[in-house]
Amino acid sequence: MSKYNVGDYLVHENSGVCKVVDISEKALSGRGSEKLYYSLEPVYQTGASVTTPVESKVRIRDVRSRDEMQDLLDQAQKLPVVTEDNVRVLADIFKEMMQQFDPKPLASVVKTVYLREQIRMAAGKKIMSSDEKVMAIAGRKLFEEMAFALDTDMDTAEAMFFKKLKKEKDQCIRTLSIH
Repeated sequence: MSKYNVGDYLVHENSGVCKVVDISEKALSGRGSEKLYYSLEPVYQTGASVTTPVESKVRIRDVRSRDEMQDLLDQAQKLPVVTEDNVRVLADIFKEMMQQFDPKPLASVVKTVYLREQIRMAAGKKIMSSDEKVMAIAGRKLFEEMAFALDTDMDTAEAMFFKKLKKEKDQCIRTLSIH
């Protein structure tokens, strides 16, 4: 029995927000018995499709509600920032947080990377490629779901989130200029 129905929206851990377009039994070659599969269309990847077993190791969950995403936006300044200087340890922490498959730790990762980037730019340094990669993955996942829940586009969701961090960004830059 499937949890989702045709027409429902869900979050697929690898493909983001998706629409369920079909639920049917399929036998993949060489696999043996038939299984029930979701056919999904990622909302933000035009022309893409995903087939995943209803009973799968790949995680899927409900899209967070408008109220939950608005609350996350409203609490952006209170989200924790990861304060690890060792780049390798920081990468492991980010990976662990992103694997939680939850928007709140994703938002903390995005906030941390964003503030790190702002501090580096204010100091006349280049943005680290590792930060750019993390932002690309975590940011896409966060802003996709936020945009969907808030019925807006990803660029607007991203701008709304970073606008909430303006005071912190300005404080970080002021602290740098004092030293």
